Amino acid sequence: MAIAVATTIVLMAVLGGRARDQAAPTVVRTSPVAGAIIAPGTMKLSVTFDRRMRPGNFSFVQKDPATFPKCNAMNPVQSADGRTFTLACTVEPNRSYEVWFNSEPYMNFKAMDGTPAVPFQLNFRTRR
Repeated sequence: MAIAVATTIVLMAVLGGRARDQAAPTVVRTSPVAGAIIAPGTMKLSVTFDRRMRPGNFSFVQKDPATFPKCNAMNPVQSADGRTFTLACTVEPNRSYEVWFNSEPYMNFKAMDGTPAVPFQLNFRTRR
């Protein structure tokens, strides 16, 4: 009987841990899409998650100032369904860009229950 109880507790812990891992929000779409080659100039940088996210919580993360677009204000517009965040930005010709949506220690894209989204790296380029 004790072995059955112990086994049940271990299984609950393992399965509960997997459920928490699966519960983390994930990126389902970006604009531009990963690997895109876009026109230089003004653009909308957006990220869409698989569920509603907390309003006012976001982390558009810059790893290197040389590869991050120039964005007017780091205050994105959140869609009515709460899944998409959009920034107005400017990109220069013939450049490579990198944007992270969450990256340690900046993990502010969060689901309504407070679970941080899985970090996601977006890379794109501009034409000449």
